[in-house]
Amino acid sequence: MTSKNRITVNLSDDEHLALETLAARSKVSKAWIARHAICELLERSARDELQLPLPLLGQRGGGRK
Repeated sequence: MTSKNRITVNLSDDEHLALETLAARSKVSKAWIARHAICELLERSARDELQLPLPLLGQRGGGRK
């Protein structure tokens, strides 16, 4: 049996509507789109082709100072 790990994501109303529209148009589930997007992000990160737009420490809202 394969392992199942769940995550929860909060979306704005506009993001949710866009996701529902894309899923319906593509005839796939919202979960499939989320898994596809996460896998693509992880693959790009593994190839060092990705720089996440993370705030720098010490900047407002950037975490610990």
